[in-house]
Amino acid sequence: MKEVSHPKFYFFDPGVSRAIQNRLREPLESSERGPLLETLVFHELRSWMNISGCGGVISYWRTPSQSEIDFIWMRGEKAVGIEVKAGAVLKRECGGPLNRLAHERQLQKCFAIYLGDTQLRDGAVHVLPVKEFMNDVACGKILG
Repeated sequence: MKEVSHPKFYFFDPGVSRAIQNRLREPLESSERGPLLETLVFHELRSWMNISGCGGVISYWRTPSQSEIDFIWMRGEKAVGIEVKAGAVLKRECGGPLNRLAHERQLQKCFAIYLGDTQLRDGAVHVLPVKEFMNDVACGKILG
């Protein structure tokens, strides 16, 4: 598989993009949920990297066939894949790219985050509700 490199841009606060669009008091549209949740997760990961001193690099992974993983944290030979979904129900295929890279031993840990309330397992992927994931990040259980 050939990797495609496309940078993603995250505002320093998930609400800034809504403020720029003059939509702060408007209800969230379904199309906004994913990017806003990704931004929140990105900043939680970066904060933990800085607070803990664990270091590493966060990147985005996508193939020409459009398979993607929202975040890959790497430090040396260690890599953690994280997929973010803004739905309360997780579709089975969302863990596909993570499971493939785990099977190829390119990822040591895999997580999918969603707005549901139940921990699940999809092959090598630990599926966590957002609140539990954020708690696990703060406790040092995700990176490192």
